[in-house]
Amino acid sequence: MLSVLRSKYREIHKSPLLISLFFTFRNFYSFCDDNIKRLLGKKPTLYYLELCVAEHCNLNCKGCTFFSNIVDGQVFYDLDQYKADLSRLGELFGNIRNLTLLGGEPLLNDELPQFISHARKVFPKAKIRVVTNGLLCKSMSDELIDAFKENNALLHITFYKPMFNSIDSVREFLQSRGVRFIVGTPAYRFVRIFKVEGDSDVKRAFSRCLRKRCIYLSSGHISVCSFPILLKWFDLRFGKSLSESTGNDKINIYDKELNGPVLKKKLSKPISACKYCSDPEWFDWDQSKSSEAKIEDYCISGVR
Repeated sequence: MLSVLRSKYREIHKSPLLISLFFTFRNFYSFCDDNIKRLLGKKPTLYYLELCVAEHCNLNCKGCTFFSNIVDGQVFYDLDQYKADLSRLGELFGNIRNLTLLGGEPLLNDELPQFISHARKVFPKAKIRVVTNGLLCKSMSDELIDAFKENNALLHITFYKPMFNSIDSVREFLQSRGVRFIVGTPAYRFVRIFKVEGDSDVKRAFSRCLRKRCIYLSSGHISVCSFPILLKWFDLRFGKSLSESTGNDKINIYDKELNGPVLKKKLSKPISACKYCSDPEWFDWDQSKSSEAKIEDYCISGVR
């Protein structure tokens, strides 16, 4: 039954019509909820937020949409900056319904327990999730395991091929340690949506986007998705300067004129980076380190 539901969920995410209907309903609900909270003198709710506690990875998926396989060196979210950023969002929002810590590979960050604990401190009612490829699960420290249990955080294992033969032992380990977890359906395919020419219709691309719900936070800035913030790695690897045209897509969360309703409104609109997104193109999952990466791994069309 669970596999059937997950299959239907993936089908929804591939249907532009269903995506549009989903966001129409959610936007209407959010509008009503925000106005009720405003009348009651309460801060609005942000429905989803994600951030990379480590931008590099130990799996190196070909065509990674976070460009983790071409990140230059080890790049961690500074813990003090993170605490300040999340506390700032706590001033703007009464709750973040779904708060996701990911990467890259988040388990590469030795300070992950503090990231989880501070998220729970600032947003007591949030659903906290850590997304991992699972390769490091059995080497999790006691401190990290305690952080998951004490803060009711969920470990979400994205099920890639390198884990196929070891997932049972990982399940047993996590169950024996009392860590709450789920394992995704096998990831046989990846998707590329990047169009390097930047000639897509912004409004159309945004309306059909698979990731516009993925509000992304990084070092004092927030955006509709991770693309405007992480595009720098693509530029660095392939000698481009595309990120220069997306600078305004990153919102400074410390802007004194900003409040929760204003920020939510900004995050509900298309951004200039949408011009680089097109209809999804699916391909077989594979691995590719930075030295092996090719521009066509990420792009539907463009420079080859």
